[in-house]
Amino acid sequence: MRQPPSDSLVLRAARVTRVVPQAVACHRTAAHIWGVSVLTTPEADWPVELAAPAHLALPGCVTYVTPLLGADVTTHNGVRLATMERTALDCARWLPRMDAVAVLDQLARKGVDMDALWHRPLTSWHLRDLLTLADPGARSPRESWLRVILVEGGLPRPACQIRVELVGGRLAYLDLGWEEFKVAVEYNGQGHHTSPTDQRHDSDRREALRRLGWRVIAVRGDAIPGQVPDLLRHVSSALLERGWRPGPGGTERVLRRIRAARHRSRYRPGR
Repeated sequence: MRQPPSDSLVLRAARVTRVVPQAVACHRTAAHIWGVSVLTTPEADWPVELAAPAHLALPGCVTYVTPLLGADVTTHNGVRLATMERTALDCARWLPRMDAVAVLDQLARKGVDMDALWHRPLTSWHLRDLLTLADPGARSPRESWLRVILVEGGLPRPACQIRVELVGGRLAYLDLGWEEFKVAVEYNGQGHHTSPTDQRHDSDRREALRRLGWRVIAVRGDAIPGQVPDLLRHVSSALLERGWRPGPGGTERVLRRIRAARHRSRYRPGR
């Protein structure tokens, strides 16, 4: 098996936790070791984040004075670290909202039971709110961010990875959407399907979906955060045209949140 480079976060965390018995890798460091896409700088530049009962003055490390219970500590890839469940709660507690949900989505896909975390002692209402937003169907952090934007924009919660049978037995999976209204939102990142063959495939796929009555709204990578108000207006208009009824005060709530998204300071997620 190919060994990771010597400056990898896993190896650095393994060395520290082997030498310092009271140190436990935590937060984004633990999430990265669990296989979650969460770092906001190159791995070689990311510090080893540690939970310990007292401050540890260690080069290349950041210490959180937080003694962990034995049930919250395990070993993985040679590193003593917070369990996936404890990592989920720590990231939900300390990360910006959109980044936190992206981590929760990925950990849910790895089998973390969000309902069980919801009932753990000392879980605040803030954390419970984030836990209810988690969805194991998200396939990337950007999809997670999109879902949070749509829900917080006052729109009904979209389903992830909607399976659509196309003519000829082919299948399409839509990133996010509302099957009842046949409206979907898909993220197209930078460099997404740029070859002529890929572009032709995307065009054929969307035409096949259109013939089945689907309206697919493609979201470019630069839409977050700069074009969030336009995105909310576009998606809400499509849903209303397809029969969505927000209920008493619902339309005004959506409009308020579009205005708020336009005027508040722009949030830039980690990746």
